[in-house]
Amino acid sequence: MKIIHTYLNKSTFVKKDIEIFESIAEVLNYEFEIKKKSHLPFSFLNQFLFLMTHIWKTDVIIVQFSGYQAFLPCLFGKVFNKTSIIISGGTDCVSFPKIGYGYFNKSILKYFTKWSYQLCSLALPKHESLWYCEYTYDKSEPQKQGIKSFLPAIKDKYKVITNGYDEEKWPLLNLERKKNSFITLSGAFEYPFQVQLKGIDLILQVAPKFPECTFTIAGVPTSIKLDVLSDNVIILPPIPHDQLPELFNSYEYYMQLSMAEGFPNALCEAMLCGCTPIVSNVFSMPEIVGADGYILKLRDKKELETLLKSLISKGLRVTSINRSLISERYTFKKRKEQVQSILKQC
Repeated sequence: MKIIHTYLNKSTFVKKDIEIFESIAEVLNYEFEIKKKSHLPFSFLNQFLFLMTHIWKTDVIIVQFSGYQAFLPCLFGKVFNKTSIIISGGTDCVSFPKIGYGYFNKSILKYFTKWSYQLCSLALPKHESLWYCEYTYDKSEPQKQGIKSFLPAIKDKYKVITNGYDEEKWPLLNLERKKNSFITLSGAFEYPFQVQLKGIDLILQVAPKFPECTFTIAGVPTSIKLDVLSDNVIILPPIPHDQLPELFNSYEYYMQLSMAEGFPNALCEAMLCGCTPIVSNVFSMPEIVGADGYILKLRDKKELETLLKSLISKGLRVTSINRSLISERYTFKKRKEQVQSILKQC
């Protein structure tokens, strides 16, 4: 089997998927570069030439996320009768106009996103909610989210395959965890919506109410200045990936108060390292944390204050339970077997 695999950048989860594809097929990887919007025509031209060169000897086309990078591969799949698969990540499944987030919110990108989903043979969202869900966390944003909500006539040509993790790479270390310590990890602070999207604004607002706690926000470049209101907020720069296990093992709680998430890696990795999760009531996260996690039902500062008071009074949960929630349900082996099964049927 020969696969054309297109992606925007070689992130950690893309590298893991490449490992899966290469276990069963010969893979031609193609990075779709969009450094500036003015360069987009050249990006399409380069991709077109690549596809014209290799489509004849290709069995399957796989694209990471819908959008610009998926349109031509899915069109070629349709024209040349090749199986085309979109791995849906999250941002290509939603629209949040108030903060300007989501592919379906963009004036031009939304059309390429829709066309790609209509043309593809199969979509692989990382959670059922990315196909369709009722959204209740922030009442000021659209209350219906997921691919199906924006393409109501689309056929249910999808299969959910969650992310998977290697627990050995995220060990439970015998480190002292600072009492009442909270951490959240983010990136992409160059986008104006990121602080709201990841719920960092809420954390900064409630931190002064809890002087007995420390709140760490990791992944912030030195060029970014956050609106820190109290001394118990710690700002850390981007952390090398191999240093994250030790960092997570030194905290009691991991916070992911995002307005939207597909299937968040940092949350699952922190739980493998024993952190007790606190998440917003969006998409996959309530299912991930289960009954042993804390869930913020509404995007509201007072609601968060009440939640934090409750969990502090109860004390820390057992770290081994947090770890087992991920290690028993979301393994890299399981994702690998599911993806391989789909490819064998193509």
